[in-house]
Amino acid sequence: MLVLWPIHELEQEHSQYPGVMNLSAVLKANGFSSEVIPADEATILERAAAEERVVLAYSTPSALARTYTALNRRLKTRLPGAFSVFGGAHPTYFPEMIDEEGIDGVCVGEGEYALLDLVRAIDGGRSPRDLENWWIKEDGEIHRNPLRPLIDDLDELPLPDREAFTRAVKPSGLHAIVMTGRGCPYGCTYCYNHLYQKLYAGLGKLVRRRSVEHVLRELRLLKAEGTRFIRFMDDLFTLQPEWVAEFAPRYATEIGLPFSCLVRANFVSEKVVADLKQAGCHRIMMGVEAGNQRLRNEVLKRRMSDDEILEAARIVRAAGIKLVTANILALPGGTLDDDWQTVDLNIRLRASYASASILQPFPGTEIHDIAESMGLLRDDHVAALSDGGFGFTSILHVADPVQARRVVNLHKFFPLLVWMPWLKPLVRQLIKLPPNRLFNMIYMACVNIGVHFISVPPTIGRSLLAKKIGRRFAPRGRARPAPVAVAGP
Repeated sequence: MLVLWPIHELEQEHSQYPGVMNLSAVLKANGFSSEVIPADEATILERAAAEERVVLAYSTPSALARTYTALNRRLKTRLPGAFSVFGGAHPTYFPEMIDEEGIDGVCVGEGEYALLDLVRAIDGGRSPRDLENWWIKEDGEIHRNPLRPLIDDLDELPLPDREAFTRAVKPSGLHAIVMTGRGCPYGCTYCYNHLYQKLYAGLGKLVRRRSVEHVLRELRLLKAEGTRFIRFMDDLFTLQPEWVAEFAPRYATEIGLPFSCLVRANFVSEKVVADLKQAGCHRIMMGVEAGNQRLRNEVLKRRMSDDEILEAARIVRAAGIKLVTANILALPGGTLDDDWQTVDLNIRLRASYASASILQPFPGTEIHDIAESMGLLRDDHVAALSDGGFGFTSILHVADPVQARRVVNLHKFFPLLVWMPWLKPLVRQLIKLPPNRLFNMIYMACVNIGVHFISVPPTIGRSLLAKKIGRRFAPRGRARPAPVAVAGP
């Protein structure tokens, strides 16, 4: 029994999926084979041909739902005996996707033990139709099963299977994405978290964290393998200051690699930032989202004031840690002037790098419902989410196309304006022009500076940028690395 994980743009540095690593680790710990493979039809068919039984498993964010369902349809015509399953954010909130041609199962919620149960059933010749967390299509009928409780102790899981990715992509990356816990207590309207809270009500603690020792075990292996930068991607790394206080001195002594993490302004204090600095934190990303307090607190439900955000930024800067902000433009009920307020607040924050995206209201989120109630959703907005340009252009219907174009143009100058506020008068005139390639080039230049020379130490960023440029100009059709089968004990 082989479980294959097709990954879109696997060769890209950002294509690290901690969820897939956890699932793969559980499978291997229980004697099954699990491989990550490029989401390339010919490559998958060649690998699957050597196996008697194959499960095609897709970890599916909403932005890749159409990409993966289309690939799966093509594969199933050539591999009718393969069992195809979809899990992750999109299937969890939209399990009705099982109606799509070629999909055999959809996993709702946490998948480690759910997937293990399914693979055991298929390997043993049994039907998986009654397994918890699964919607299974069998003989034309959909079997919708209840959820099992959330995993209470994350330390009971094996360490993430990073080998699945390093064997598929060589050489391994210079940086690694690490999750120390799961869950977020907040309900920002642009996030699926409020749906997750409803989904698992009464089925366990939503916010859980691995022990410091369990995390350090993973980090020691990463350091030994040559990783030079750690990206902690927990929604709110400083949610438990006592955990950070225990973690910081041990990380500094035992790991000593620069790292980044995500915070909220109301969970930034002198003490916790001092702990992060002691540990070796290079960069903190903090969500600002909107400069207009009404939009931030009523539309996005961020529940924080300008003063809280400014004070948090001051503390981070005073510690000598790079501050990167996250922002969203083109909000429902917002105007071009409101988006200029977001620029101005970031200038006051003196952010090292201010990232911005244009709102993408995913179905199921509260912001989607708000946009829908205001008549702002285009008929093709769901397709637009998966058809490229993510966060680059607006998918909302705006009554004034002139203002809409100016917001799109302002987005391209956003990071530059925070670095060089004196350009504001010029940019106010430039954004009146039609969107064009020059504006896109300016934006991408800013992104590459921010991502490769600010968000990570420049010595690492230069290497990452060189690899990115090498892939960009490499001859098309170059051979992909062949995945190697690795069975569990």
